[in-house]
Amino acid sequence: MRTVVRLYAVLVTAAMGILGCGPRRGGPAGEIPVVSADLYYEYVPKGTDVDWESAIPVSHFWLDIPGDGFLFGAPSTAQVDRWKALCEAVNPVISATRREVQGDHMNMNQFMTVRDFIELWYREDSYVADDSLTLWRLEQYDAYNSRNSYSCDSEFDRFAQLKDIIQSLCLYEAGTQWELNFHSCLECDFQEFYDRLLIKEAVLHADAELGKALLDEDATWKEYHAALDSAFRIIDGDPHGMNGSAWTMAICGIARDDAEMRAVSLKDFVFALTDSLDYGPAGNHRRNRIGEYEIQRYGRFTEGMVVSEYRRFMDLFGDPKHFDPEYSYPVSVLRKSLEDEMVAWSGWMAARKRVSSLLTRLCRDVYDNATNNVRREKLIMLKNRYQGYGLASGDILECILPYGCADSDIAGFSFEKRWSAL
Repeated sequence: MRTVVRLYAVLVTAAMGILGCGPRRGGPAGEIPVVSADLYYEYVPKGTDVDWESAIPVSHFWLDIPGDGFLFGAPSTAQVDRWKALCEAVNPVISATRREVQGDHMNMNQFMTVRDFIELWYREDSYVADDSLTLWRLEQYDAYNSRNSYSCDSEFDRFAQLKDIIQSLCLYEAGTQWELNFHSCLECDFQEFYDRLLIKEAVLHADAELGKALLDEDATWKEYHAALDSAFRIIDGDPHGMNGSAWTMAICGIARDDAEMRAVSLKDFVFALTDSLDYGPAGNHRRNRIGEYEIQRYGRFTEGMVVSEYRRFMDLFGDPKHFDPEYSYPVSVLRKSLEDEMVAWSGWMAARKRVSSLLTRLCRDVYDNATNNVRREKLIMLKNRYQGYGLASGDILECILPYGCADSDIAGFSFEKRWSAL
């Protein structure tokens, strides 16, 4: 997803610089101020009597993380030195307003980390895709917090802590549309990064035959994910290019939901494969010092239900009440985009069936349950007609079916009927 949206984000970043609305960048290295730990991690509560528009010095402040403080193994000293230098090179900011640093963000630590990822991921001249660097930068962000000193005794612990770090980083205020677009990009890319770590861990703990099947499944997932992105841009897009300033939010929004669905397809299986002794014999739950991990079970959702909903969606393309010919792509183009996505979806489900055939007992039970849960979420996404992304109106949000709905709400749900009743 990152490579899809970064060109738009580059233009936004350039515009922010031209308009002078971003933090000041540094000149020679000697001008970069020394920032103390107290200032770097200082939190200023809203309502505090300070001059929010005053400029304060900002820079990176690095902590040395002990080897046992890393979630998935410690990087080498050479890697860390290279990554520190890279972050400082792409994000040489030296000052910003107190509002930007401690008002919109929790503190300078969060402000600088967010800017590092924006500069690393969304600028054409500094685009870096390195999951090891991403993991280290997230752990560096979290290093000052006490939870980083915890020892992780299971994959569940590690991934729960990683998710907590990501959610903490993304909890900041994005005021302008530009900032909202970047925030949506970050949420999407972090979820896809999390998914990549999940499949990596699954392959590492699998034998050769299962590992190959998992890699094949991951490849079909990526094909489906890309097909969804293409279909959404046509189904929800404007053929004249008048998509509005929130279009990036919409693209990243559905991609993030899809990536979260990918995590649903993997998490329970990865934890069963790697932490199997922590599960009860029925695979219903496990207890953990962080809390209780529940395996969510729903009613049965078949592949036929999903395919039927794809076809019902396609039948709407010729209805001018839902797809105005003046502002929509031709019906043939709309149908082709969703048919291509449906084929890719079916390919992914077939690959998951092959993986399931190689599993036994607990792992197979958990994996097949995850496939069922994924079908449920995809069915809801289709029934919502890919609506509710970007700056959606209140009327649309009232019409969509939430993922947390009861199973009984799904079968008879019709977005078209709700929309027509408004």
